[in-house]
Amino acid sequence: MENRVVKLGHGIDGLYIKNDRFNSTLISFHFFVPLDSKTISANALLPFLLSSCTDKYKDYTDLNIRLLELYGAMLSASVQKKGDSLHICLKINLINDELTFENEDILSKGADLLFSMVFEPSLNSRSFCEKDVAREKCKTIDRIEGEINNKRSFARTRLIEKMFGRDPYGLFVYGKADEVESMTGEELYNAWQQLLSTSYVRLHIVGKHLPDGIFENLKARFQNIKRENIANISKAALLPKAESVNTVTEQYAVTQGKLTMGYTCSDNGEGDKALPHLVFSDIFGGGTYSKLFKNVREKQSLCYYCSASAVFKKGYMLVDSGIDAQNADRVIEAVGKEFDDIKNGKIDDCDIESSKKAVCETLMSYYDSASSLDLWYAKSIENDLCSPKEMAEKIKGITKEQIVKAANCYTLHTIYKLLPEGSN
Repeated sequence: MENRVVKLGHGIDGLYIKNDRFNSTLISFHFFVPLDSKTISANALLPFLLSSCTDKYKDYTDLNIRLLELYGAMLSASVQKKGDSLHICLKINLINDELTFENEDILSKGADLLFSMVFEPSLNSRSFCEKDVAREKCKTIDRIEGEINNKRSFARTRLIEKMFGRDPYGLFVYGKADEVESMTGEELYNAWQQLLSTSYVRLHIVGKHLPDGIFENLKARFQNIKRENIANISKAALLPKAESVNTVTEQYAVTQGKLTMGYTCSDNGEGDKALPHLVFSDIFGGGTYSKLFKNVREKQSLCYYCSASAVFKKGYMLVDSGIDAQNADRVIEAVGKEFDDIKNGKIDDCDIESSKKAVCETLMSYYDSASSLDLWYAKSIENDLCSPKEMAEKIKGITKEQIVKAANCYTLHTIYKLLPEGSN
């Protein structure tokens, strides 16, 4: 079995990603739930709470001792947006059995620990323990407040909030600090129950060996859980084209301004449909060969950096740059010119080849770590499985005509300026 999805239940799949390059094995749970303002704060906190303790290992000390017993196994949790879903992930990375002193069954023991986090958390009746909740609430609030300190990331977040408005995609991935602060153990217990009963679930194993009985174990764990109203992971509503460009300006105590521009797309999707858009956005604002880098940053010296990235699943593209406040309008004009040039087919063959080569190299870099491969197959969750190598081969066949057609799908929607206090 290699890179083949195994159906384990209603909205529950398993995927073994065989790879002989690594001396460790990654086991990861992926849950997908709808983006919703009423649930995002709880769902964003939940994976970090689940990965911090279990019914058997009730505090960090006990849990860390267990991880050391598993030859220094590493746990991690994350949340991110994918289309109109929130992607919740818990994973464990373990040394392969053959590298232990006595050929111990480390993989199965590690899988059991991860399963216990998902299905056997530390509870007080129908509530998570208050000390655990209080600890993880503080950490989540720190993540939310820490976003402000990274002004480049903050500017992108603010643009998405302004651009998408009431569309759930505009929600901040960690929710709101006041909602997290007021969260109770009972509310998180209910969120956990909803996660198990309504999320789309996929279990990934990346490594040389598939742990014995792991898919059967997962199937048995869900046997007594009523699964209904499973999240629709293929849903991703497009943002309508703006009648006029919306410009938002905010001032903060910063020395370097940030300019972020959001473009909507008249199409969306994944797989082969996304490939011309991937190359287009890379030619526009990818590496040092891109039009934004060569012409806006280097030739005109209008900004400190300027890059573009497309999220074709949700049908939009962002351009973000670091600027001096007085150059904001000139950067907007210069970016617009480079965008129009691509739409009108003003692309050199060497630019296309440089971009396709860079994109292919990026795709092949997914093989450099188990975590990268895990992320790759989580990103292409609803498509026929296509490896990074297979996609790189397809990229080589993308034509100039396809790139120009992709560029013409995009329209400027929102401009967000984050400028120093007192700027005109």
